[in-house]
Amino acid sequence: MAASRFARRRWVLVLAVVLAVLVTGSVAGVAGLRKLSGRYEDAVDRADLLPPAPARSAGAPTEPPKVRGPMNLLLIGSDSRTKGEPGDGRSDVVILVHIPASTGRAYVISIPRDTYLPIATADGERGSRNKVNAAFAWGGAPRLVQTLNRFGGITIDWPVIVDFAGIRKITDLVGGVDVTIDKKSVDAYRFLPEDSPYPSAPCTDPRGRSRRCVAFPAGHVHLDGKLAEYYVRQRRGLPSDDLDRSRRHQQYLRALAEKAADQNLLTDPRKLDRLVRTAAGMLTVDRRMPLQRLAFTLRHLRAKDLTFMTLPIAENRDVPGIGSVMVPDSARCRELFAALRAGRLDEYLRQHPPNDVRHGR
Repeated sequence: MAASRFARRRWVLVLAVVLAVLVTGSVAGVAGLRKLSGRYEDAVDRADLLPPAPARSAGAPTEPPKVRGPMNLLLIGSDSRTKGEPGDGRSDVVILVHIPASTGRAYVISIPRDTYLPIATADGERGSRNKVNAAFAWGGAPRLVQTLNRFGGITIDWPVIVDFAGIRKITDLVGGVDVTIDKKSVDAYRFLPEDSPYPSAPCTDPRGRSRRCVAFPAGHVHLDGKLAEYYVRQRRGLPSDDLDRSRRHQQYLRALAEKAADQNLLTDPRKLDRLVRTAAGMLTVDRRMPLQRLAFTLRHLRAKDLTFMTLPIAENRDVPGIGSVMVPDSARCRELFAALRAGRLDEYLRQHPPNDVRHGR
């Protein structure tokens, strides 16, 4: 059970992978690398990830796929290259990425998997409350989109499902990343073999046996692919559990984006080819999503242009029949989404500063 729970959390590279693939498309186009651009386009899977569009009268013009800001992307984590259909299982990763009209920035809003929200019904109406990842289990990506659209009063333009089988390859492809950790922590649920090269501390497993658990010392730490997974999957042993884990995720996303730029992965054709084949093979996008055109729109985005936030949470609560949930702060959420809809997120952030992703706990 524990191994399965940990496996579902391999989502740390969601944003970096998606942006890398989009930027890859634009770089390939600008550089005239048509063959490479076509390769990444072919590697991405496509499925029906959006709710059905309203019926149009005969002869009405078809709305073109959206490629300009303001725009909302929804990143959904998966371990099995699902197509976003009912029964694919719950997703532990839900991230809303808002691109404003200027398309020169991206606001990355993590929505914890246990967030207690009204789940859209099969016909898209407001339903009973449950954990947000239940929407994906009950109705696939379209129902999750409907749930968040209703909750935030927004329109999600493009959902993207990311499979994490290639995460270690992506991490090691850039030579690992360096992070700064504020305080030593021990993950009492992550047992290491005796010959493990990673930092560890003595601990006890559920059977009372003496083991070694992964430990993260305070200070600067270099993470290769495997250790990075351990770092972002830790939940217990952190002061604020899931909220601190979300901050670690965001810290690592930024570090990865910066490292990719430092390694010239997007300008060296050979390195670019490896990145394309690894990253694009992890994605499932909507059938209508115009990847090449979106890539051109987002081609200027870099790590410094990403602002990281977490959906405001008021409290943790146990709900009979559902379990431990995270209850959103209703007033703050209304304020957040009103600012998003009006293009005033910078004003919102002056009152409610974003997450500091230069370090983690």
